[in-house]
Amino acid sequence: MPVYFSEHEVVLPGQLLSDNGKRSGEGTYSVGGKVYAAQIGFAIVKNNKVTVIPFKGAYKPAPGDRVIGIVSDVKPNGFEVDLGRHLTGIIRVPDRAEVKSMNLKVGDVIYVKVRESGLSGVILERSTRIKKFESGLLIQIHPVKIPRLIGKKGSMISMVKKLTGCDIVTGKNGLIVINGPSPKHEFAAMKAIQLIDQEAHTSGLTERVEKLIKELLEK
Repeated sequence: MPVYFSEHEVVLPGQLLSDNGKRSGEGTYSVGGKVYAAQIGFAIVKNNKVTVIPFKGAYKPAPGDRVIGIVSDVKPNGFEVDLGRHLTGIIRVPDRAEVKSMNLKVGDVIYVKVRESGLSGVILERSTRIKKFESGLLIQIHPVKIPRLIGKKGSMISMVKKLTGCDIVTGKNGLIVINGPSPKHEFAAMKAIQLIDQEAHTSGLTERVEKLIKELLEK
């Protein structure tokens, strides 16, 4: 079935998006076998579902999400982790000796997976799956813009990595760590990501991002 929008087109509430009601995804609703936008945002097709991503929105943790956080407290039975935007995750460690062996301290930036999220809070996985960043630049963008930063099949973020020579790790909560060969390269990557965050809904973004990076690295 056809869709009635171009990729990343800005759509308005009530706008017809598809004739196939079964393709209704997040940010849409289905009436009479048709799909309509439920909010202002940019429309995409994700996993064969029509989805509308709002320009701004809070991160909603889900099991399996990989997030970046900052250790905010060390307790006898685990750690509290600041996930940004007033959201806190908990790493539960029943063995006090294991808490010490994990060698995490307040201020450490880590990459970890969400185990569960619900009334009991956001519970993060422990063990060797936790990656601790030893260096790099930490920035934050709106969580709903992370898919645009990554791009189709990773195309956008791959381009930024290639042009800047930086390793870029993204968390679904909107926190990003950039680690590059020099501060200049990290700065170029940061500015490119900020441009994507600000103009995610516009066309011709890939070309503007590429141009910006090249201009910054030529200075």
